[in-house]
Parts: sequence; C-alpha cells; structure tokens
Amino acid sequence: MPDKKSDFASPRRSFLKKVGALSLGAGSTLLTGTAVSTALTGHAYAASVPELDPKASRRIRLVNAHTWEKLNVVYFTHGIYIDENIQQLNHLMRDRRANASFDMDTALFDQLLRVQMALGTEEPVHILSGYRTPETNAKLRRRSPGVAKFSLHMEGRAADIYIPGIPVEKLHQAAMDMHAGGVGLYSNSNFVHMDTGTVRHWGS
Repeated sequence: MPDKKSDFASPRRSFLKKVGALSLGAGSTLLTGTAVSTALTGHAYAASVPELDPKASRRIRLVNAHTWEKLNVVYFTHGIYIDENIQQLNHLMRDRRANASFDMDTALFDQLLRVQMALGTEEPVHILSGYRTPETNAKLRRRSPGVAKFSLHMEGRAADIYIPGIPVEKLHQAAMDMHAGGVGLYSNSNFVHMDTGTVRHWGS
C-alpha cells in the first residue's frame, strides 16, 4: 500500500465520513500453528486463529485511521511487554478529541495481532476508535444510542477496526473464532468492534 497520505486522501475521507458516528460512538513474530483463512459460501468465513507463543516476539502493525499515524513495532519479547513500545501504541490509540492516552489492555494488542495473522495479511489494522475518555463517551452516547454507557473503550479494553482489502465479514469471523472478548459486527459501516471483556457477540 502506498505510504503517501495523498494517495489515500479521497477514498479515506469518504470512508471515514461513512463510518462517522458509528465507529466513533460505538523483532519478528512467531506463532504456534499456521494462520489460514478459508472462504466458505456467500459472506460466511472461517479462520484458523493461532495461539501466540509465550516465548516468541510479537510485532504489530497499526494505523490510526483519523490521524494517519503508523506503527510497526515489536511490543513483546523474551516473555515481557516492552514498555516504551507499548506507550507508543497507547498514544496511537488515544482519544484524539481529548488528546488523552490511556494504558491499553495488552491483551487487546494480542487479539489484534492474532486476527491479523489468522487472516494472513500484511496490511496494518486500522484503528477507528481506541481509548475514549468518559467525557467523549458521554458526548458520543448523546449522538448515538449504540454507544454503551459503560463502554470498555473507557477502560482501554476495546477497539473499532478494519483492515484494507479484508471483507468485514471475514474480519468478524476471525475475531469470533478466537473466542476471546466481545465482537461486534457493523457491516453497514464496514468495521468490527473487538474488546477484552466477556465472550459475546452482536451486530449484523
């Protein structure tokens, strides 16, 4: 994918306008197993989601879909999370309205990595919404009934995402196949919600 912001300006602006209120309201990497994506029929997909090797390094590629900030970092190695790189990830996933960062749940980064690897894509995960301050969440809740009053976004435990070139149904299925946390499908707006809460799912 091109590096220049101008190459994506028009389609990106159009996409962000489309998801608008919904999305904002609502080293090397070694894995055990083989990441495989298998298309079934229609819009149904199945994905083999590998477990992460606790001894291997973990690299993640993220893009903030609003600021266009990019990160490609190893955030875990030798059995520990790398504080400096985790802070960079926290900053990328900040509440841009309040310009406030938060200590994101590291399990969320692991979930995003597992989904990315299961889909076998080199495209970065695009973050539409990560951390939200209570004030931002309340403001968005007034605009959209789909915003949870006690959203896990306020605890740094949720992200609304898409991956360029990956059908949203396929991304949703890969997230579901992890059986880890909550997964919401917003097919009309082309994004998936993922969090580290209890296992549950919703949306269409």
